[in-house]
Amino acid sequence: MLQSNTICRLEMVLPKNASNNKKTVLKTMRISDYINTLLEEDADSKGVSVNALISMIMTKYAEWDRYIERFGGITIKPQALREILEVVDDDKLADIAKRSGSRFPKEFVLFWFKKASLDTYLRSLKLVCKYKGYARYELETDGSEYTVILVHDLGEKWSNFLRHVVEGGMKSITGIVPKVEVNHDSLIVRFNSRG
Repeated sequence: MLQSNTICRLEMVLPKNASNNKKTVLKTMRISDYINTLLEEDADSKGVSVNALISMIMTKYAEWDRYIERFGGITIKPQALREILEVVDDDKLADIAKRSGSRFPKEFVLFWFKKASLDTYLRSLKLVCKYKGYARYELETDGSEYTVILVHDLGEKWSNFLRHVVEGGMKSITGIVPKVEVNHDSLIVRFNSRG
């Protein structure tokens, strides 16, 4: 059976680098009618144009998918993770989180950005939150004073796990030991970038 194709002309915002260059590039591509229909349906359900949806898809590919395919990772439903966390002993969970925090964030930052700095660490934390669903990420700055707020729905054990990962990551990458406030479904991380 032959599948017909649709020609799409899209004007997309494709950042050429991480400096948020907003120059747009016009691209024309041929896609199957099936893919076109899926894109139209999904764009409609999200209340965006097909062009905006494709731009989001391509941004995710540029920021995340092309790296995670090589770096590795798994996807797990939040409920399953919550259930796993509940059966793991607190001390064992803290030990795992400390080991992960001392090596994983630095490996991740160097793999993605090729250099380790406060900026690349915060960018990596934002990406992990955005695409892996670790938490919802907010960053507030006032001069050299930083506050990172991570909000999630996975309970206090996940907050404690994130605490050790963030503390270990910040220390191994920047040498900064942040002040961390652990709550049931959030983590508040405060630090001064000058140490």
